[in-house]
Amino acid sequence: MNQMYPNTPVSAVPPTEALHRLIASEPFPANIGTFLADAAKTFSDKTALVFFEEPESTPDRALSYAALDARVARLASGFHKHGIRKGDHVGVMLPNVPPCPLTWLALLRLGAVMVPVNVRYTARELAYVLKDSDAKWLVMHADYLPLVGELGDARLPDRHFIVVGQPVAAPFADWRAILDSGEAGFTPPLQPALDDLATIQYTSGTTGFPKGVMLAHRHWFTFAKIGTAELRWLGIERTFLAHPFYYMAGQAVFLFGLHLGATISIAPQLSIRRFMPWMRETRSQYTLVTNAILKQQLSPEDQRNDARFLHVSAAYTREVQEGIERQFGAPVRNLYGMTENGIAIYVPLAAGERLSPDFIGVVAPFREVMLADADGKPVPDGEIGEICVRGPGILQGYYKKPEANKASYFGDWHRSGDRGLRDKDGYYHFLGRMKDVIRRNNENISGIEVETVLLGLKGIERVAAIPVPDDRKGEELKVCVVLNSGLTKDDLPPDAIIAHCEKNLATFKVPRFIEYRGELPLTASDKIEKHKLVKERADLRVGAYDREDKVWR
Repeated sequence: MNQMYPNTPVSAVPPTEALHRLIASEPFPANIGTFLADAAKTFSDKTALVFFEEPESTPDRALSYAALDARVARLASGFHKHGIRKGDHVGVMLPNVPPCPLTWLALLRLGAVMVPVNVRYTARELAYVLKDSDAKWLVMHADYLPLVGELGDARLPDRHFIVVGQPVAAPFADWRAILDSGEAGFTPPLQPALDDLATIQYTSGTTGFPKGVMLAHRHWFTFAKIGTAELRWLGIERTFLAHPFYYMAGQAVFLFGLHLGATISIAPQLSIRRFMPWMRETRSQYTLVTNAILKQQLSPEDQRNDARFLHVSAAYTREVQEGIERQFGAPVRNLYGMTENGIAIYVPLAAGERLSPDFIGVVAPFREVMLADADGKPVPDGEIGEICVRGPGILQGYYKKPEANKASYFGDWHRSGDRGLRDKDGYYHFLGRMKDVIRRNNENISGIEVETVLLGLKGIERVAAIPVPDDRKGEELKVCVVLNSGLTKDDLPPDAIIAHCEKNLATFKVPRFIEYRGELPLTASDKIEKHKLVKERADLRVGAYDREDKVWR
Protein backbone atom coordinates (compact mmCIF):
# COMPACT_ATOMS: atom_id res chain seq x y z
CA MET A 1 0.00 0.00 0.00
CA ASN A 2 1.07 3.58 -0.69
CA GLN A 3 1.93 5.30 2.60
CA MET A 4 -0.21 8.29 1.65
CA TYR A 5 -3.15 6.06 0.66
CA PRO A 6 -3.30 3.35 3.33
CA ASN A 7 -6.51 1.78 1.95
CA THR A 8 -5.62 1.88 -1.77
CA PRO A 9 -3.68 -0.92 -3.55
CA VAL A 10 -2.18 1.48 -6.10
CA SER A 11 0.24 -1.10 -7.52
CA ALA A 12 -2.67 -3.36 -8.55
CA VAL A 13 -3.73 -0.99 -11.36
CA PRO A 14 -2.19 -1.93 -14.75
CA PRO A 15 -0.29 0.68 -16.80
CA THR A 16 -2.62 3.07 -18.62
CA GLU A 17 -2.03 1.83 -22.18
CA ALA A 18 -2.47 -1.82 -21.19
CA LEU A 19 -5.63 -0.91 -19.31
CA HIS A 20 -7.07 0.87 -22.34
CA ARG A 21 -6.39 -2.13 -24.58
CA LEU A 22 -8.12 -4.43 -22.09
CA ILE A 23 -11.21 -2.25 -21.81
CA ALA A 24 -11.49 -1.81 -25.58
CA SER A 25 -11.40 -5.59 -26.08
CA GLU A 26 -14.30 -6.33 -23.74
CA PRO A 27 -17.73 -6.97 -25.31
CA PHE A 28 -20.76 -4.84 -24.50
CA PRO A 29 -24.03 -6.27 -23.16
CA ALA A 30 -26.99 -6.05 -25.52
CA ASN A 31 -28.65 -3.34 -23.41
CA ILE A 32 -28.89 -2.15 -19.83
CA GLY A 33 -31.69 -4.62 -19.07
CA THR A 34 -29.56 -7.64 -19.98
CA PHE A 35 -26.61 -6.10 -18.12
CA LEU A 36 -28.68 -5.94 -14.92
CA ALA A 37 -29.91 -9.51 -15.39
CA ASP A 38 -26.32 -10.72 -15.78
CA ALA A 39 -25.24 -8.76 -12.69
CA ALA A 40 -28.09 -10.39 -10.73
CA LYS A 41 -26.74 -13.83 -11.62
CA THR A 42 -23.15 -12.89 -10.77
CA PHE A 43 -23.75 -11.06 -7.49
CA SER A 44 -27.15 -12.54 -6.55
CA ASP A 45 -27.63 -12.06 -2.78
CA LYS A 46 -25.14 -9.22 -2.39
CA THR A 47 -26.80 -5.92 -1.49
CA ALA A 48 -26.97 -3.74 -4.61
CA LEU A 49 -28.37 -0.54 -3.14
CA VAL A 50 -29.47 0.91 0.16
CA PHE A 51 -31.23 4.21 0.81
CA PHE A 52 -29.63 4.38 4.22
CA GLU A 53 -31.43 7.53 5.44
CA GLU A 54 -34.88 6.07 4.76
CA PRO A 55 -36.76 4.41 7.65
CA GLU A 56 -36.33 0.65 7.88
CA SER A 57 -39.98 0.21 6.95
CA THR A 58 -39.59 1.98 3.58
CA PRO A 59 -40.40 -0.38 0.68
CA ASP A 60 -37.34 -1.22 -1.44
CA ARG A 61 -35.06 0.64 0.99
CA ALA A 62 -32.39 -2.05 0.42
CA LEU A 63 -32.29 -4.59 -2.40
CA SER A 64 -29.90 -7.36 -3.36
CA TYR A 65 -28.80 -7.66 -6.97
CA ALA A 66 -31.27 -10.51 -7.53
CA ALA A 67 -34.09 -8.60 -5.82
CA LEU A 68 -33.28 -5.44 -7.78
CA ASP A 69 -33.49 -7.31 -11.07
CA ALA A 70 -36.77 -8.95 -10.06
CA ARG A 71 -38.23 -5.62 -8.93
CA VAL A 72 -37.22 -3.93 -12.18
CA ALA A 73 -38.78 -6.75 -14.23
CA ARG A 74 -42.05 -6.48 -12.30
CA LEU A 75 -42.16 -2.69 -12.67
CA ALA A 76 -41.39 -2.95 -16.39
CA SER A 77 -44.31 -5.36 -16.70
CA GLY A 78 -46.58 -2.96 -14.81
CA PHE A 79 -45.52 -0.06 -17.02
CA HIS A 80 -46.20 -2.17 -20.10
CA LYS A 81 -49.68 -3.10 -18.86
CA HIS A 82 -50.34 0.59 -18.21
CA GLY A 83 -49.51 1.38 -21.83
CA ILE A 84 -45.85 2.46 -21.93
CA ARG A 85 -44.13 1.04 -24.99
CA LYS A 86 -40.68 0.80 -26.55
CA GLY A 87 -39.65 4.21 -27.83
CA ASP A 88 -42.05 6.18 -25.61
CA HIS A 89 -40.53 9.26 -23.98
CA VAL A 90 -41.23 9.28 -20.24
CA GLY A 91 -40.48 12.25 -17.99
CA VAL A 92 -39.23 11.33 -14.51
CA MET A 93 -39.41 14.02 -11.83
CA LEU A 94 -38.27 12.25 -8.67
CA PRO A 95 -35.84 13.00 -5.84
CA ASN A 96 -33.40 10.36 -4.59
CA VAL A 97 -35.98 7.84 -3.36
CA PRO A 98 -36.17 4.08 -4.08
CA PRO A 99 -38.70 4.39 -6.95
CA CYS A 100 -36.27 6.62 -8.88
CA PRO A 101 -33.57 4.11 -9.95
CA LEU A 102 -36.22 1.38 -10.22
CA THR A 103 -38.18 3.54 -12.67
CA TRP A 104 -35.10 4.35 -14.73
CA LEU A 105 -34.01 0.73 -15.03
CA ALA A 106 -37.55 -0.48 -15.75
CA LEU A 107 -38.02 2.06 -18.54
CA LEU A 108 -34.69 1.09 -20.10
CA ARG A 109 -35.61 -2.58 -19.90
CA LEU A 110 -38.79 -1.80 -21.83
CA GLY A 111 -36.86 0.20 -24.41
CA ALA A 112 -38.64 3.40 -23.36
CA VAL A 113 -36.65 6.63 -23.12
CA MET A 114 -36.29 8.38 -19.77
CA VAL A 115 -36.39 12.19 -19.71
CA PRO A 116 -35.01 13.21 -16.30
CA VAL A 117 -36.56 16.39 -14.87
CA ASN A 118 -34.91 18.55 -12.24
CA VAL A 119 -37.13 18.45 -9.15
CA ARG A 120 -36.57 22.16 -8.57
CA TYR A 121 -38.11 23.16 -11.88
CA THR A 122 -41.02 25.55 -11.96
CA ALA A 123 -44.17 24.79 -13.96
CA ARG A 124 -42.78 26.86 -16.86
CA GLU A 125 -39.58 24.82 -16.97
CA LEU A 126 -41.40 21.51 -16.60
CA ALA A 127 -43.81 22.42 -19.39
CA TYR A 128 -40.91 23.30 -21.66
CA VAL A 129 -39.19 19.93 -21.11
CA LEU A 130 -42.40 17.93 -21.57
CA LYS A 131 -43.23 19.68 -24.84
CA ASP A 132 -39.71 19.81 -26.20
CA SER A 133 -39.03 16.12 -25.48
CA ASP A 134 -42.44 14.90 -26.74
CA ALA A 135 -42.94 13.14 -23.42
CA LYS A 136 -46.07 10.97 -23.36
CA TRP A 137 -45.87 10.15 -19.65
CA LEU A 138 -44.59 11.72 -16.45
CA VAL A 139 -43.56 9.80 -13.35
CA MET A 140 -43.55 12.41 -10.59
CA HIS A 141 -43.44 12.65 -6.83
CA ALA A 142 -46.65 13.67 -5.09
CA ASP A 143 -44.88 16.76 -3.74
CA TYR A 144 -44.85 18.24 -7.24
CA LEU A 145 -48.51 17.60 -8.11
CA PRO A 146 -49.40 21.32 -7.69
CA LEU A 147 -47.40 21.98 -10.87
CA VAL A 148 -49.80 19.88 -12.95
CA GLY A 149 -52.50 22.53 -12.91
CA GLU A 150 -50.04 25.13 -14.27
CA LEU A 151 -48.77 23.19 -17.29
CA GLY A 152 -51.15 24.76 -19.79
CA ASP A 153 -51.00 23.12 -23.20
CA ALA A 154 -48.15 20.88 -22.03
CA ARG A 155 -50.48 18.99 -19.69
CA LEU A 156 -50.69 15.27 -20.39
CA PRO A 157 -53.80 13.08 -20.07
CA ASP A 158 -54.51 12.49 -16.37
CA ARG A 159 -53.73 8.76 -16.41
CA HIS A 160 -50.34 9.56 -17.94
CA PHE A 161 -49.28 11.15 -14.65
CA ILE A 162 -47.81 8.34 -12.54
CA VAL A 163 -47.49 9.46 -8.93
CA VAL A 164 -44.91 8.34 -6.38
CA GLY A 165 -45.00 9.06 -2.65
CA GLN A 166 -48.63 8.62 -1.69
CA PRO A 167 -51.60 6.61 -2.97
CA VAL A 168 -53.64 8.53 -5.52
CA ALA A 169 -57.08 7.92 -6.92
CA ALA A 170 -58.03 7.87 -10.57
CA PRO A 171 -57.64 9.55 -12.97
CA PHE A 172 -53.98 9.84 -11.90
CA ALA A 173 -52.04 6.57 -11.79
CA ASP A 174 -50.41 5.22 -8.64
CA TRP A 175 -46.78 4.08 -9.06
CA ARG A 176 -47.01 1.44 -6.33
CA ALA A 177 -50.20 -0.01 -7.81
CA ILE A 178 -48.48 -0.23 -11.21
CA LEU A 179 -45.56 -2.08 -9.62
CA ASP A 180 -47.90 -4.49 -7.82
CA SER A 181 -49.77 -5.20 -11.06
CA GLY A 182 -46.62 -6.38 -12.82
CA GLU A 183 -45.71 -10.00 -13.48
CA ALA A 184 -42.59 -11.71 -12.17
CA GLY A 185 -39.89 -12.55 -14.70
CA PHE A 186 -41.34 -10.26 -17.35
CA THR A 187 -39.50 -10.13 -20.66
CA PRO A 188 -40.36 -7.20 -22.91
CA PRO A 189 -41.77 -8.13 -26.32
CA LEU A 190 -39.27 -5.83 -28.06
CA GLN A 191 -35.71 -5.63 -26.73
CA PRO A 192 -33.83 -2.33 -27.09
CA ALA A 193 -30.63 -2.40 -29.12
CA LEU A 194 -27.29 -1.07 -27.92
CA ASP A 195 -27.63 2.12 -29.94
CA ASP A 196 -31.29 2.73 -29.12
CA LEU A 197 -32.01 5.82 -27.05
CA ALA A 198 -31.92 5.37 -23.28
CA THR A 199 -32.29 8.95 -22.06
CA ILE A 200 -32.86 12.47 -23.30
CA GLN A 201 -30.85 14.51 -20.83
CA TYR A 202 -31.59 18.22 -20.69
CA THR A 203 -28.59 20.45 -20.28
CA SER A 204 -28.10 24.20 -20.35
CA GLY A 205 -26.00 25.71 -23.09
CA THR A 206 -25.37 28.85 -25.07
CA THR A 207 -28.64 28.72 -27.01
CA GLY A 208 -30.75 29.70 -24.01
CA PHE A 209 -33.29 27.11 -22.95
CA PRO A 210 -32.02 23.60 -22.19
CA LYS A 211 -31.36 21.20 -25.06
CA GLY A 212 -32.22 17.50 -24.96
CA VAL A 213 -29.04 15.43 -25.35
CA MET A 214 -29.87 12.07 -26.94
CA LEU A 215 -27.96 9.28 -25.18
CA ALA A 216 -28.10 5.59 -26.10
CA HIS A 217 -27.54 2.48 -24.00
CA ARG A 218 -24.03 2.40 -25.46
CA HIS A 219 -23.36 5.85 -23.99
CA TRP A 220 -24.01 4.67 -20.45
CA PHE A 221 -21.89 1.54 -20.92
CA THR A 222 -18.91 3.51 -22.21
CA PHE A 223 -19.38 6.04 -19.40
CA ALA A 224 -19.32 3.28 -16.79
CA LYS A 225 -16.46 1.34 -18.39
CA ILE A 226 -14.27 4.46 -18.45
CA GLY A 227 -15.27 5.57 -14.97
CA THR A 228 -14.51 2.19 -13.42
CA ALA A 229 -11.41 1.41 -15.50
CA GLU A 230 -9.06 1.83 -12.55
CA LEU A 231 -11.60 1.32 -9.78
CA ARG A 232 -12.11 -2.35 -10.58
CA TRP A 233 -8.51 -3.11 -9.56
CA LEU A 234 -8.81 -1.50 -6.15
CA GLY A 235 -11.10 -4.04 -4.49
CA ILE A 236 -13.96 -1.57 -4.10
CA GLU A 237 -17.01 -3.21 -2.54
CA ARG A 238 -18.96 -0.16 -1.34
CA THR A 239 -19.71 3.09 -3.20
CA PHE A 240 -21.52 6.27 -2.19
CA LEU A 241 -23.96 8.31 -4.28
CA ALA A 242 -25.19 11.74 -3.18
CA HIS A 243 -25.77 13.43 -6.55
CA PRO A 244 -29.37 13.64 -7.81
CA PHE A 245 -30.52 11.03 -10.30
CA TYR A 246 -31.93 13.69 -12.60
CA TYR A 247 -28.37 14.69 -13.50
CA MET A 248 -25.93 12.55 -15.42
CA ALA A 249 -23.61 12.40 -12.39
CA GLY A 250 -26.18 10.54 -10.29
CA GLN A 251 -27.04 8.08 -13.06
CA ALA A 252 -23.37 7.52 -13.90
CA VAL A 253 -22.17 6.90 -10.33
CA PHE A 254 -25.09 4.50 -9.87
CA LEU A 255 -23.97 2.53 -12.94
CA PHE A 256 -20.36 2.65 -11.75
CA GLY A 257 -21.48 0.83 -8.61
CA LEU A 258 -23.42 -1.79 -10.58
CA HIS A 259 -20.43 -2.40 -12.86
CA LEU A 260 -18.24 -2.99 -9.82
CA GLY A 261 -20.77 -5.31 -8.22
CA ALA A 262 -20.62 -2.97 -5.23
CA THR A 263 -23.17 -1.98 -2.61
CA ILE A 264 -24.34 1.53 -3.47
CA SER A 265 -25.30 3.69 -0.49
CA ILE A 266 -27.64 6.42 -1.75
CA ALA A 267 -28.10 9.72 0.09
CA PRO A 268 -31.29 11.80 -0.17
CA GLN A 269 -29.40 14.83 -1.50
CA LEU A 270 -25.97 16.35 -1.92
CA SER A 271 -24.94 17.93 1.40
CA ILE A 272 -21.52 19.45 1.96
CA ARG A 273 -21.90 19.29 5.74
CA ARG A 274 -23.09 15.68 5.89
CA PHE A 275 -21.15 14.24 2.96
CA MET A 276 -18.13 12.89 4.83
CA PRO A 277 -20.08 11.71 7.89
CA TRP A 278 -22.31 9.77 5.49
CA MET A 279 -19.31 8.47 3.61
CA ARG A 280 -17.74 7.32 6.87
CA GLU A 281 -20.94 5.83 8.31
CA THR A 282 -21.59 3.76 5.17
CA ARG A 283 -17.91 2.72 5.05
CA SER A 284 -17.93 3.67 1.37
CA GLN A 285 -14.71 3.30 -0.60
CA TYR A 286 -15.49 5.35 -3.70
CA THR A 287 -17.55 8.39 -4.63
CA LEU A 288 -17.70 11.42 -6.89
CA VAL A 289 -16.99 14.55 -4.87
CA THR A 290 -17.35 18.26 -5.50
CA ASN A 291 -14.80 21.02 -5.21
CA ALA A 292 -16.60 22.43 -2.16
CA ILE A 293 -16.44 19.10 -0.34
CA LEU A 294 -12.74 18.71 -0.98
CA LYS A 295 -12.06 22.23 0.29
CA GLN A 296 -13.70 21.66 3.67
CA GLN A 297 -11.61 20.87 6.73
CA LEU A 298 -12.37 17.33 7.86
CA SER A 299 -12.83 16.53 11.52
CA PRO A 300 -10.36 13.97 12.97
CA GLU A 301 -13.25 11.50 13.04
CA ASP A 302 -14.07 11.94 9.35
CA GLN A 303 -10.41 11.60 8.40
CA ARG A 304 -10.71 8.00 9.60
CA ASN A 305 -12.69 6.63 6.66
CA ASP A 306 -12.57 3.73 4.19
CA ALA A 307 -12.05 5.80 1.02
CA ARG A 308 -9.87 4.21 -1.65
CA PHE A 309 -10.47 6.53 -4.59
CA LEU A 310 -12.29 9.82 -5.23
CA HIS A 311 -13.24 11.34 -8.57
CA VAL A 312 -13.74 15.10 -9.01
CA SER A 313 -14.33 17.50 -11.88
CA ALA A 314 -11.80 20.04 -10.63
CA ALA A 315 -8.02 20.27 -10.42
CA TYR A 316 -5.44 21.75 -8.07
CA THR A 317 -1.74 22.42 -7.77
CA ARG A 318 0.23 19.39 -6.74
CA GLU A 319 0.85 20.89 -3.30
CA VAL A 320 -2.84 21.60 -2.70
CA GLN A 321 -3.92 18.18 -3.98
CA GLU A 322 -1.39 16.39 -1.78
CA GLY A 323 -2.86 18.23 1.21
CA ILE A 324 -6.37 17.17 0.19
CA GLU A 325 -5.32 13.56 -0.35
CA ARG A 326 -3.48 13.47 2.96
CA GLN A 327 -6.62 14.65 4.73
CA PHE A 328 -8.96 12.24 2.93
CA GLY A 329 -6.48 9.35 2.89
CA ALA A 330 -7.23 8.51 -0.75
CA PRO A 331 -6.14 9.51 -4.26
CA VAL A 332 -8.24 12.23 -5.90
CA ARG A 333 -8.29 12.30 -9.69
CA ASN A 334 -9.87 14.67 -12.17
CA LEU A 335 -12.41 13.76 -14.86
CA TYR A 336 -13.12 15.93 -17.88
CA GLY A 337 -16.35 15.40 -19.75
CA MET A 338 -19.86 16.66 -20.27
CA THR A 339 -23.37 15.32 -20.69
CA GLU A 340 -22.69 14.86 -24.40
CA ASN A 341 -19.66 12.59 -24.11
CA GLY A 342 -19.63 11.28 -20.54
CA ILE A 343 -15.90 11.11 -19.85
CA ALA A 344 -13.54 12.20 -22.63
CA ILE A 345 -10.30 12.81 -20.75
CA TYR A 346 -9.18 11.72 -17.30
CA VAL A 347 -6.18 11.80 -14.96
CA PRO A 348 -4.81 8.29 -14.39
CA LEU A 349 -3.82 7.20 -10.91
CA ALA A 350 -0.18 7.01 -12.02
CA ALA A 351 -0.08 10.62 -13.26
CA GLY A 352 -0.02 12.21 -9.81
CA GLU A 353 3.37 13.84 -10.33
CA ARG A 354 1.93 16.01 -13.13
CA LEU A 355 -0.95 17.54 -11.19
CA SER A 356 -1.70 21.21 -11.85
CA PRO A 357 -4.83 23.40 -11.82
CA ASP A 358 -5.46 22.88 -15.54
CA PHE A 359 -4.22 19.28 -15.95
CA ILE A 360 -6.90 16.86 -17.21
CA GLY A 361 -4.70 13.98 -18.33
CA VAL A 362 -5.12 11.47 -21.14
CA VAL A 363 -7.79 10.60 -23.68
CA ALA A 364 -10.20 7.98 -22.34
CA PRO A 365 -10.91 4.62 -24.00
CA PHE A 366 -13.51 4.78 -26.80
CA ARG A 367 -12.77 8.49 -27.26
CA GLU A 368 -10.78 10.61 -29.69
CA VAL A 369 -9.94 14.24 -28.93
CA MET A 370 -9.00 17.03 -31.33
CA LEU A 371 -8.07 20.59 -30.42
CA ALA A 372 -9.48 22.71 -33.22
CA ASP A 373 -9.14 26.24 -34.49
CA ALA A 374 -12.14 28.37 -35.47
CA ASP A 375 -12.38 26.54 -38.81
CA GLY A 376 -12.39 23.06 -37.27
CA LYS A 377 -8.78 22.30 -38.20
CA PRO A 378 -6.44 20.66 -35.67
CA VAL A 379 -3.93 22.91 -33.92
CA PRO A 380 -0.35 21.80 -33.14
CA ASP A 381 0.71 20.65 -29.67
CA GLY A 382 1.26 23.60 -27.37
CA GLU A 383 -1.35 25.77 -29.07
CA ILE A 384 -4.81 26.53 -27.68
CA GLY A 385 -7.84 25.11 -29.45
CA GLU A 386 -11.44 24.10 -28.83
CA ILE A 387 -11.74 20.63 -27.30
CA CYS A 388 -13.65 18.42 -29.76
CA VAL A 389 -14.61 14.79 -29.10
CA ARG A 390 -15.80 11.84 -31.16
CA GLY A 391 -16.19 8.12 -30.62
CA PRO A 392 -18.81 5.41 -30.02
CA GLY A 393 -21.34 6.27 -27.35
CA ILE A 394 -21.21 10.05 -27.47
CA LEU A 395 -24.47 11.89 -27.98
CA GLN A 396 -26.64 11.15 -31.00
CA GLY A 397 -27.41 14.85 -31.32
CA TYR A 398 -29.77 17.32 -29.69
CA TYR A 399 -33.44 16.37 -29.83
CA LYS A 400 -35.34 18.39 -32.45
CA LYS A 401 -32.59 21.01 -32.61
CA PRO A 402 -31.20 20.98 -36.16
CA GLU A 403 -29.56 24.38 -35.79
CA ALA A 404 -27.86 23.39 -32.54
CA ASN A 405 -26.68 20.16 -34.17
CA LYS A 406 -25.24 22.09 -37.08
CA ALA A 407 -23.44 24.55 -34.81
CA SER A 408 -22.16 21.89 -32.39
CA TYR A 409 -20.08 19.79 -34.79
CA PHE A 410 -17.03 20.00 -36.99
CA GLY A 411 -17.90 17.05 -39.23
CA ASP A 412 -18.29 14.15 -36.80
CA TRP A 413 -16.38 15.95 -34.03
CA HIS A 414 -18.59 17.29 -31.25
CA ARG A 415 -17.55 20.76 -30.14
CA SER A 416 -17.33 21.14 -26.37
CA GLY A 417 -17.13 24.92 -26.31
CA ASP A 418 -14.11 24.54 -23.99
CA ARG A 419 -10.55 25.69 -24.59
CA GLY A 420 -7.57 23.39 -24.09
CA LEU A 421 -4.11 22.42 -25.25
CA ARG A 422 -2.02 19.28 -25.50
CA ASP A 423 1.55 19.51 -24.20
CA LYS A 424 4.65 17.98 -25.79
CA ASP A 425 4.19 14.77 -23.77
CA GLY A 426 0.66 14.25 -25.07
CA TYR A 427 -1.18 15.31 -21.91
CA TYR A 428 -4.21 17.59 -22.04
CA HIS A 429 -4.91 20.83 -20.19
CA PHE A 430 -8.25 22.61 -19.69
CA LEU A 431 -8.10 26.39 -20.15
CA GLY A 432 -11.67 27.50 -19.53
CA ARG A 433 -15.08 27.67 -21.18
CA MET A 434 -16.00 29.46 -24.34
CA LYS A 435 -19.71 28.99 -23.59
CA ASP A 436 -22.05 31.42 -21.92
CA VAL A 437 -22.69 29.18 -18.93
CA ILE A 438 -22.39 30.02 -15.24
CA ARG A 439 -21.31 27.10 -13.06
CA ARG A 440 -22.79 27.56 -9.59
CA ASN A 441 -22.43 24.80 -7.01
CA ASN A 442 -22.00 22.17 -9.77
CA GLU A 443 -25.17 23.38 -11.54
CA ASN A 444 -24.97 24.67 -15.11
CA ILE A 445 -26.96 27.88 -15.60
CA SER A 446 -27.65 29.21 -19.08
CA GLY A 447 -27.10 32.95 -19.04
CA ILE A 448 -29.41 33.34 -22.01
CA GLU A 449 -32.27 31.53 -20.28
CA VAL A 450 -32.01 33.81 -17.24
CA GLU A 451 -31.89 36.85 -19.52
CA THR A 452 -34.92 35.67 -21.50
CA VAL A 453 -36.95 35.27 -18.33
CA LEU A 454 -35.95 38.72 -17.05
CA LEU A 455 -36.76 40.40 -20.36
CA GLY A 456 -40.29 39.14 -19.81
CA LEU A 457 -40.55 41.41 -16.76
CA LYS A 458 -42.13 44.77 -17.59
CA GLY A 459 -39.65 47.60 -17.11
CA ILE A 460 -36.44 45.80 -18.11
CA GLU A 461 -34.92 46.95 -21.40
CA ARG A 462 -31.66 44.99 -21.42
CA VAL A 463 -30.03 42.43 -19.16
CA ALA A 464 -26.77 40.50 -19.05
CA ALA A 465 -26.12 37.46 -16.85
CA ILE A 466 -22.46 37.01 -15.90
CA PRO A 467 -20.45 34.83 -13.49
CA VAL A 468 -18.91 36.16 -10.27
CA PRO A 469 -16.02 34.09 -8.86
CA ASP A 470 -16.90 32.53 -5.51
CA ASP A 471 -14.59 30.46 -3.28
CA ARG A 472 -17.40 28.27 -1.98
CA LYS A 473 -19.68 27.79 -4.99
CA GLY A 474 -17.20 28.20 -7.84
CA GLU A 475 -19.26 30.94 -9.46
CA GLU A 476 -22.23 33.07 -8.42
CA LEU A 477 -24.76 34.55 -10.81
CA LYS A 478 -25.02 38.28 -11.35
CA VAL A 479 -27.41 40.16 -13.63
CA CYS A 480 -26.68 43.61 -14.96
CA VAL A 481 -30.01 45.32 -15.64
CA VAL A 482 -30.88 48.35 -17.74
CA LEU A 483 -34.39 49.66 -17.03
CA ASN A 484 -36.72 51.35 -19.48
CA SER A 485 -36.19 55.08 -19.89
CA GLY A 486 -37.46 57.07 -16.94
CA LEU A 487 -37.51 54.16 -14.49
CA THR A 488 -35.25 53.78 -11.46
CA LYS A 489 -34.50 50.93 -9.10
CA ASP A 490 -37.22 52.34 -6.83
CA ASP A 491 -39.75 51.59 -9.59
CA LEU A 492 -38.46 48.04 -10.06
CA PRO A 493 -36.58 47.13 -6.87
CA PRO A 494 -34.46 44.01 -6.39
CA ASP A 495 -37.27 42.22 -4.56
CA ALA A 496 -39.50 42.49 -7.64
CA ILE A 497 -36.78 41.10 -9.91
CA ILE A 498 -36.06 38.28 -7.49
CA ALA A 499 -39.75 37.41 -7.13
CA HIS A 500 -40.12 37.21 -10.92
CA CYS A 501 -37.09 34.91 -11.15
CA GLU A 502 -38.31 32.69 -8.32
CA LYS A 503 -41.63 32.25 -10.10
CA ASN A 504 -40.05 31.26 -13.42
CA LEU A 505 -36.67 29.71 -12.61
CA ALA A 506 -35.38 26.89 -10.46
CA THR A 507 -33.85 28.19 -7.24
CA PHE A 508 -30.28 27.59 -8.40
CA LYS A 509 -30.86 29.87 -11.41
CA VAL A 510 -32.08 32.84 -9.37
CA PRO A 511 -29.41 35.59 -9.44
CA ARG A 512 -27.59 36.45 -6.25
CA PHE A 513 -26.30 39.85 -7.40
CA ILE A 514 -28.32 42.54 -9.20
CA GLU A 515 -26.64 45.64 -10.62
CA TYR A 516 -28.63 48.50 -12.12
CA ARG A 517 -26.87 50.25 -14.99
CA GLY A 518 -27.58 53.11 -17.35
CA GLU A 519 -26.16 51.14 -20.29
CA LEU A 520 -24.32 47.97 -21.24
CA PRO A 521 -21.29 47.68 -23.54
CA LEU A 522 -22.47 46.74 -27.03
CA THR A 523 -20.90 45.56 -30.25
CA ALA A 524 -21.54 47.21 -33.60
CA SER A 525 -24.26 44.61 -34.18
CA ASP A 526 -25.98 45.55 -30.88
CA LYS A 527 -24.85 42.48 -28.93
CA ILE A 528 -23.86 42.80 -25.28
CA GLU A 529 -20.12 42.45 -24.73
CA LYS A 530 -20.19 40.36 -21.59
CA HIS A 531 -16.43 39.91 -21.51
CA LYS A 532 -16.11 43.64 -20.87
CA LEU A 533 -18.56 43.43 -17.98
CA VAL A 534 -16.58 40.60 -16.42
CA LYS A 535 -13.29 42.47 -16.73
CA GLU A 536 -14.35 46.02 -15.88
CA ARG A 537 -13.64 45.77 -12.14
CA ALA A 538 -11.67 43.55 -9.78
CA ASP A 539 -14.64 42.82 -7.51
CA LEU A 540 -17.81 42.25 -9.52
CA ARG A 541 -19.93 42.43 -6.38
CA VAL A 542 -19.28 46.15 -5.90
CA GLY A 543 -22.32 48.26 -6.72
CA ALA A 544 -24.70 45.30 -6.77
CA TYR A 545 -27.52 44.18 -4.49
CA ASP A 546 -26.70 40.89 -2.71
CA ARG A 547 -29.83 38.74 -2.49
CA GLU A 548 -28.39 36.35 0.11
CA ASP A 549 -27.03 38.98 2.50
CA LYS A 550 -29.76 41.51 1.63
CA VAL A 551 -27.29 44.40 1.34
CA TRP A 552 -25.90 46.70 -1.34
CA ARG A 553 -22.23 45.96 -1.95
